[in-house]
Amino acid sequence: MTKHITARLAWHDDGWNGRVCTKPKENTYCVGQHSYPGDMIAERRDLSWESHQDVAGKSCSSLDKIPPCIYSVNAFGKDSAKAFSDPPPWFNDKSQTKFWNLPPATICVWPYEEMYDDEVKNPEGKGQEYNYDLRLERAKAYFGNLTPDKSLIIYYVNYSNPFSEDDSKKYVVVGISRIKSLTDFMFYEGTSEENRRKYAGGFVWQMPITSHYPDQGFRLPYHVYRNNNELLSKILVVPENNRNFKYATRVISDDDSLELIEQLLQAVNHLIQQGDKTENWLVRRDWLISLIAELWDNRGPFPGLPKILGYLGFMPAIQFIKDAAIKNQEMSAYRSIFEFLNGKIDSLPGLVLDGKVKKQIIRQWKLKTTEERNLLTDIFPRFDLTVDQIKKITSLGRSTYGISVSLAELYENPYLIIELFVGDDPDDRIGLNKIDNGMFPSPELGLDNLAQSDDWRRFRALCVDILKKESKHTFIASDKVISDINRRLESFPRWKTHQFHEGYFDIDTEELSAALVIRENLGRKYIYLKTVYEAERTIEKGLRALANLPDIIFKKPVTEKHWHEFLYDGNSEIAKSNPKEYEEVLKGQAEVCQRIFVKPICVLSGAAGTGKTTIIRSIINAIEKAHSASASFQILSPTGKAADRIRVVTKKPASTIHAFLAQRGWLNDNLTFRLAGGRLENDISTYIIDESSMLDLRLTATLFQSINWSTVQRLIFVGDPNQLPPIGTGRVFADVIRWLKEAHSDSVGVLKMNIRQMENRLKNRGTGILDLAALYLSEELTCEAKWSNKNHAEQFFHKIQEADNGEIDKDLKILYWSDPLSLEKLLIKTIISDLEQDVGGKFDSNKPYELWSKAFTEQDGRQGASYQQVISPYRGELFGTENLNYFLQKALNGRNIEIHGTIGDVTYFDKVIQYVNRPKSNPYWAYNVSTKKREKIEVYNGEIGFVKPHAFDKNWKWPKFRLRQFQVYFSNKKDHWIEFSSANQVEQNLELAYVISVHKAQGSEFQRIYYVLPKNKKTLLSRELLYTGVTRAQRHLTLLVEEDIQPLLSLRRIERSHLLGINSSLFDFIPVPDEILNMREWYQEGKIHSTLSEYMVRSKSEVIIANLLFERNISFEYEMSLFASDGTFFLPDFTLSIRGEKWYWEHLGMMDNERYKRHWEYKKKWYEKFFPERLLTSKESSHLTKDAELLINRLL
Repeated sequence: MTKHITARLAWHDDGWNGRVCTKPKENTYCVGQHSYPGDMIAERRDLSWESHQDVAGKSCSSLDKIPPCIYSVNAFGKDSAKAFSDPPPWFNDKSQTKFWNLPPATICVWPYEEMYDDEVKNPEGKGQEYNYDLRLERAKAYFGNLTPDKSLIIYYVNYSNPFSEDDSKKYVVVGISRIKSLTDFMFYEGTSEENRRKYAGGFVWQMPITSHYPDQGFRLPYHVYRNNNELLSKILVVPENNRNFKYATRVISDDDSLELIEQLLQAVNHLIQQGDKTENWLVRRDWLISLIAELWDNRGPFPGLPKILGYLGFMPAIQFIKDAAIKNQEMSAYRSIFEFLNGKIDSLPGLVLDGKVKKQIIRQWKLKTTEERNLLTDIFPRFDLTVDQIKKITSLGRSTYGISVSLAELYENPYLIIELFVGDDPDDRIGLNKIDNGMFPSPELGLDNLAQSDDWRRFRALCVDILKKESKHTFIASDKVISDINRRLESFPRWKTHQFHEGYFDIDTEELSAALVIRENLGRKYIYLKTVYEAERTIEKGLRALANLPDIIFKKPVTEKHWHEFLYDGNSEIAKSNPKEYEEVLKGQAEVCQRIFVKPICVLSGAAGTGKTTIIRSIINAIEKAHSASASFQILSPTGKAADRIRVVTKKPASTIHAFLAQRGWLNDNLTFRLAGGRLENDISTYIIDESSMLDLRLTATLFQSINWSTVQRLIFVGDPNQLPPIGTGRVFADVIRWLKEAHSDSVGVLKMNIRQMENRLKNRGTGILDLAALYLSEELTCEAKWSNKNHAEQFFHKIQEADNGEIDKDLKILYWSDPLSLEKLLIKTIISDLEQDVGGKFDSNKPYELWSKAFTEQDGRQGASYQQVISPYRGELFGTENLNYFLQKALNGRNIEIHGTIGDVTYFDKVIQYVNRPKSNPYWAYNVSTKKREKIEVYNGEIGFVKPHAFDKNWKWPKFRLRQFQVYFSNKKDHWIEFSSANQVEQNLELAYVISVHKAQGSEFQRIYYVLPKNKKTLLSRELLYTGVTRAQRHLTLLVEEDIQPLLSLRRIERSHLLGINSSLFDFIPVPDEILNMREWYQEGKIHSTLSEYMVRSKSEVIIANLLFERNISFEYEMSLFASDGTFFLPDFTLSIRGEKWYWEHLGMMDNERYKRHWEYKKKWYEKFFPERLLTSKESSHLTKDAELLINRLL
């Protein structure tokens, strides 16, 4: 049977055309950690050579050197080229670099997964770790799967590509072709006898594979449409099943190949509609359609049958079914196998079985229940499931994997597998196509369909599949769901296609209700996953019940005096320098504490620096005072970083919510949440949830399920509502605050006085960080805050304009860059200057790591992460984390790369970050230097650490010592050294952390922050993103802004809030208007959509004015910068365009405020000087509508 493979490429900006990139410096992805092969390109790339006019854009066949991307670059090239591989440094003999010819349309790939399998390891203590003879055998077996002229090769790029971001990493399919030929295995020449013996002759870890491109196959023209987001979103092929895209190459099944080809067909159809001329897409479409027929024939009617036989332990019959498939006798072989198992025949034709084996197999079959036997006989042979998946689905413990129904129910509706199954990890999934192909096999195979094409079971599964992929909304409009389903079905073979419509939601309501919930608003339907809808109701029910309880009665009084004692900090700089102001702070905090402490549910809300952590500590003291020292309470946090921090500050136990749930049986080993069956917590009376802005819906709902609320006295949410919402569904914290403010306002305590700001002012350390952050606070929470209104924003922006050398304040610097090269120079210059200032001493370019290491060294003599951090909103682009990490690593630690090399792009003393969770179910093994023992250790996504030489490598300082292993310790686990010894191990866990994303930085604080803010790429930028990044800085913030002040002005706009565009119905069901959800289609800064005034202007009065302007068809812009001839500017509320002339309308909302009034007088004179007789004003009054109408009438 024909097998197919995936093959990883390094990203190429011009489409793998056999040429050096036209603009090599702009390709930052090929040197990324997830490039191919490993760190070869990052280590060997010579940008100055590639950028030379005689090299850039030229065919590799014409060059005097071989570029390090040679294994990928010729995938769709027309010329032959030369490739090379250096022998491993540990050969340390006279082995020579291996060169070979690379025909057109040829890539090189290697099955790394086979090289690191446990089965190719030598027994412990028996020489080197891996047996190279076994490795070579595995490689030969892997490539032996492929049949030239039949096997397909599907090219993809790993996460190092322009379409990945930290919160949305994507594998991307870039093309497909038919394999033409493979070369023989290659060996290094000049290898010593000993190394040939140890390393199986010294074989090269690359296999050249030539394809039939351009006769068969194509590449998708991503390079042509990089700046066309609308078309890219239609042609981008992101695989449904990531599992097939690991370890550089994997063999993939016919079902998975079919799924990918259907996705490719969809992309090709869009390119035909676009009129793209990069390929003859009509011919390519015909080829894809022919492949679908070919793959169905190769797949056969029963792709799952060999796996069922493996599950049953009936191994001899696997070859029997394979032989039958070759002879096109699968149907009769299938019948024979089950007749044999059911005792209807005594043997299988041509298969000799030992009597004992035969008896054991039939016994095992009979031990299965009737329901399981039916499933294994009639249903599962149609589906290409793995043996492991069959075990999970049929086991008594299948609810652990989401299967909450009986096997009989699965028999009646196999689509339930798609709806319910959750595997061990994100790769262990069963896609819709896998089941759909079994339900609707090709008519050529002679099997009946198990459903009609519009069967309600299929329709429901399609809906569930769409909704499961939704990353932030709790519900989606029904017309959008139908549109997505039909778009997907367009690329299916004709016997599987169908066009659904919204009527199915009415006709099949009862059947759909088991998995979906349908709600209506203003005549329009909205669809939820039932589990998501119930999660919202679970939270809502718990919170309403708590809110309706009477105020808490104490055993012992907690008075204002007590709160003063709890809150007072004698070491506070304000307390020492300005006791009077400090007493005002304490008074405000005590008032908040007294009010919310008696409430069964409350929110403690405050921006960065307002003292939330101090109040948590005081509340704990008050609990122990009011309810005795043995009072039970639990501090929880969504992240391990935040839990560690609150534990240190309060000196009380704190836990992640995940750990709390796992201890009580609500978290499966695969980190999915159980819907039922965990243990209820009965013994804790007070819960304090810190960093509540990071709560997502599913996590919160499971927490609520795990608690017996009748035993709970108090629930306290603590957080900063201005921060980024979670990467996940919903906006729990924002919804809870909004509901409590409307229904139970006394339960919301807002901290308004900023202690950190006061301390900085008193010590003359500057208040710029928090002054800047305050411009981006949530409007509804800060109507009285100092910088929340436009006048104060204008004043601060003027300060920015007038600053010398970017010094806005002692703690804030804003610098500008014009292009990526100037950003790199500015960034490293600024970092070095700060290092010299903070550490004392000059930067030595020959030993750059010395000053760097000293700066990060903490009191215990070891490095910690808190000194400084560079952050960027983006992963890709030249200003993103990937490129800047590469740049800073070279600048600050390049010497170690040159001398010792890297493993997975990481070398000695690099700063790294863990990017996946390693919880109790999948921990690291680490050496504990305190106990001198190896032990399991949990490390969570976002923890930052440092690389050190492995303790066994005593000679690591030798100039010729090459890196083969290292150890990492994390900032809050410095006694635990974790070993890394392979590129795969590094790539699957660690990334460089010289620069991290804002999401990764959330929950942490650093002394210095360098925040890169682009202007011309706005996709991910939001008010919350800017605020969160800015407030990570404790001592100093350097903001590196592209070109000018405009990005800072743009992000103040209300519509730039991420929260605004999330559909959530916790407490209130008010769908977000389509115009907000699809803002990219029409949005132009300053333009207010006629139906969205309430979403896009700051006050009710301005809504009135905006609506009047719409009614009179007057074109206007809102809060657009108005620059005078001297370079100064203000932000008029409205800029009107009437008969070719501009008018500026200011609504004066706070003329009773003296400071506001003074600012207005200054502003008024500015208008008179630069824009005379162009100013319109209105004042706050009960007859604003009438006054505004008169103004408009006068103009018209």
